[in-house]
Amino acid sequence: MKNKAINALIKMGMPADIKGFHYIVDAMVLFDNKEWRDAKTTALYQKIAKQNNSTASRVERSIRHAFGIVTTQGDLEKVNKYLTLQHTTNGNLLHTFYLKLTQEE
Repeated sequence: MKNKAINALIKMGMPADIKGFHYIVDAMVLFDNKEWRDAKTTALYQKIAKQNNSTASRVERSIRHAFGIVTTQGDLEKVNKYLTLQHTTNGNLLHTFYLKLTQEE
């Protein structure tokens, strides 16, 4: 899942050098465990923050920033393939991205 997420984010045009990129990849890896797919987004942020020696609010902000970049400056054809541009909360975008990645298998 990690490599699929990295490849999809790069295809969409997300810069790989921003923290949000790596946090989104971490979220996709956690989502492979059904327990995390059903968890609240705040718990997910806390887990990712702990893994990366950060805070949950920084993780949330970085993910929001990364999705903001890709939805405004990315390859819209690819963005539409992996994300929905409606209800663009972090939680919705993360779950949609995960579902789209699993559908490719």
